Formats: sequence, C-alpha cells, structure tokens
Amino acid sequence: MNKILFPTDFSDAAQQAFIYALHLADKFGAEITTLHAYEMPQVSDMELTPSLRNFYDNMDLYEFESYRDAIPPLVDTARAHGFDHIIMQHVLKQGDPESAILEVAVNDAIDLIVMGTTGARGLKEIFMGSTAGEVMENAPCPVLTIPEKSTFDGKIDQIAFTTTFSEEEQLTLHLLNKMFAPFKPHIHCLNVDLAHTEAYTRKMETFAGIFSEYDNMEFHVLDGTDINEELTKYMEANHVDLLAMVTHQRNFLQELFHYSKTKQMAYHADTPVLALKNK
Repeated sequence: MNKILFPTDFSDAAQQAFIYALHLADKFGAEITTLHAYEMPQVSDMELTPSLRNFYDNMDLYEFESYRDAIPPLVDTARAHGFDHIIMQHVLKQGDPESAILEVAVNDAIDLIVMGTTGARGLKEIFMGSTAGEVMENAPCPVLTIPEKSTFDGKIDQIAFTTTFSEEEQLTLHLLNKMFAPFKPHIHCLNVDLAHTEAYTRKMETFAGIFSEYDNMEFHVLDGTDINEELTKYMEANHVDLLAMVTHQRNFLQELFHYSKTKQMAYHADTPVLALKNK
C-alpha cells in the first residue's frame, strides 16, 4: 500500500474522510494525493452579461486560488494529529468528479481511494454521495467511503465482511486480511439468510473451512428478512469499525450483495464501507 487518493470538496464529510486517510497512510507507510475536481458551467455567450463573462473566463483561476487556500488547513490538520511526516501532493482537475477520480486512480497507480459520503440528501451528494457510489463500481482499486457522522479512534479492531460464498470472494477475503494486517483486526464473515434454510449454514461451514489457518476470523449466517437491518444490528452489537463488501457488477437479483447494496450501506450507515473488486 503506497498511494492513497483523497478526493475533496472541502465539506465536513470530506474533512472527516481526511482523518481516516491520514491514519491509514501512517499505518501503511503510504503517501496521500488530495484531489479537487470542478466543472465549468455549460453556457453560451448569449446567456452571459459582461460581468458574468468575466467571471466565467476567470473561473479556472478562481478554482485554483480556492484550492490553494484549502491546502494549508489540510496541512494543519495533519500536523495537529501528529501526521506531518506524511508526504502529500495536491491535484486540481477540471471535469466531473467521477471521471477525475478514476483518471487519477489509474494514471497514478493509486492503491486505495478514501472519500466522504453524506447520504442521499443535500447538494453535497452531487460530489460525495452518488459520485462515491459510482467510483465504488468503476475504480481499479479498493474504495473506502466514510460517512459524515463517522468518528475514528485510530483503531480498526473489528471488520465485517459480507459473503455469498463465491470463489472470487475467497481471494478477496485473503486480500482484506493482508491489507489490514497492520491493524491486527478480527474479521467477521457474514451472510444474511433471507430464505431461512439450512443451505446457507452449510455453505458458510464450507467457506469457513477454507480459512481454518486464520485465528482472527469468525463466520456467521444471520437469519432475517432485511439485509440492511440484520447487518446494522450485528455491527452495532459487535462494535464493527469497517464493513467490507465485494462489488459485483451484475444484476442485484442474481446476487445477495450486489454493489448497489454496498452503495446503499454507504449512504445510510455510520460505519465506513470498503468496496473491494473481484480478483
């Protein structure tokens, strides 16, 4: 883990995500790239008064100056939390946020994207809501979404990992365990049985057998009628610090934990959600 990308719109949600990015960079020995993307409004010359034309022509400069002014507070935050040793670089890009994030992630060989979410409400969702969900699906690397109300004590002791028992998820669980090894977490592997049958329990037993070498994992099938509700109850009872899911790029009805469920959890929970690609 060498490079962490932190997209920001300077909101409170982004500030909270920055705290996570700092802690992770410190633990992983990684550097942070901050990114702000902005879009030029699509207008014709006929719609612009002289004063608006002047503003439009200078919008690039305005965005640059705004971003330049936002960098010192980020540096101050890092220093205040004891992370002034972390290397940071800052990128400003014109374009829609999703495209800018994905472009930087690919071109800079980013290992992890850390970004904030505010839920399905407000204008902030334009940048850190729906964008976060789309980045989850399309990013070439893991994406960690941080809810605005989430607080971080510097520890990731308990991780929940949802599974449908697929072979791809076996590889991803190995990756998750390796990725967060510096935190020495306990990993809870979960499936929600909506059908109320023994089949899921047997599948989980087989799945658990593959990881018998690990002493930091436990495996549970939760019985219930609502995935979100059962996961939330379990996470609260077990003080889960992070929920990890695999992004399946296929129809929700074909998979119990489709990526849209991952996005929904990111919008409506206070627990950070880590979206992992199938390997």
